[in-house]
Amino acid sequence: MEIIYEGKTKRLLRVGDHAALKFKDDVTGDAEGNPDPGGNLVVGTLEGKGAASAKVASYFFKLMGEAGISTHFRGLRSDDELEVTLTTPIPLEVIYRAKAFGSFLARYRGHVEPFMSLDLVEFNLKEDRLGDPLITRQAILKLGFTGDVELGRIEVTTRRVAGLVRRALAEVGLELIDMKLEFGRVGDKLLVIDALSGDTMRVYDPAKKKVLNQLELAEWFGLT
Repeated sequence: MEIIYEGKTKRLLRVGDHAALKFKDDVTGDAEGNPDPGGNLVVGTLEGKGAASAKVASYFFKLMGEAGISTHFRGLRSDDELEVTLTTPIPLEVIYRAKAFGSFLARYRGHVEPFMSLDLVEFNLKEDRLGDPLITRQAILKLGFTGDVELGRIEVTTRRVAGLVRRALAEVGLELIDMKLEFGRVGDKLLVIDALSGDTMRVYDPAKKKVLNQLELAEWFGLT
């Protein structure tokens, strides 16, 4: 199978007219080696993480489908792979921040308290060699990554997905801190691509007062 794209925690592989999204056991974190879904470095491996991430991603894609949100998800292909539709990706990372944490705290230190309620959408340019920099709405439009109407649809869809995720987590006693979505196109159709899993979202367990890792998140939903 041809590798279309390889990231820190996933590979996108061409399989005939479709593609497979294969999850790795690699764990991301910071320069000190601390695990963190928002980290830009691979700091170790966790056996079974790839399979857990695939199951969590499948769970949330099915929720989106039931809510009428278009995605590239076609089904589970194996324990650690999803079958997905090939799209033309939009080079943006769309971040929904329910609470202040991670890079938001570092960026605005002295002006914000940890876990402060935010409910905001941010955009990063998806470009590893530049460190995925924050990008403004105006810059997105000026650089031609998308148009005003489509960008508005991206923002609305991101908030819809965040609402689904927050409700699903609340049902099992968990809280959403933040999450990352990506989008792509098939013709004029906008789709949610990539995947929502412990690799792309932070989830807080208020009883244990900790951010869950990928296996712990899957366990909460009975997926391991």
